[in-house]
Amino acid sequence: MGFSLGEQLDITQVMGLKDRLQVELEQSENLLVDGSEVSRVDAPGLQLLLTAKILCHNQSIEWKWEGASGELVGAAKTLGLVEPLGLGDFAE
Repeated sequence: MGFSLGEQLDITQVMGLKDRLQVELEQSENLLVDGSEVSRVDAPGLQLLLTAKILCHNQSIEWKWEGASGELVGAAKTLGLVEPLGLGDFAE
């Protein structure tokens, strides 16, 4: 089962998502992230994802995308984060 980002990945959701991610990272050696439902995303949301991905790398936790919405990929493209976030397979 993947870790769902839900519909909103914006500043209003960052703290709650951070807490959920922290728990997940403490309990797992692999993180399967589902961003397929994301319909609203902003820079703080992407910053949180990038920080979590870097933490995973530093702790030898595998980060894998289960899905990514067009909105998520589009926002990552705008900020030049497609490759750092590992979203290349979902980019057009």
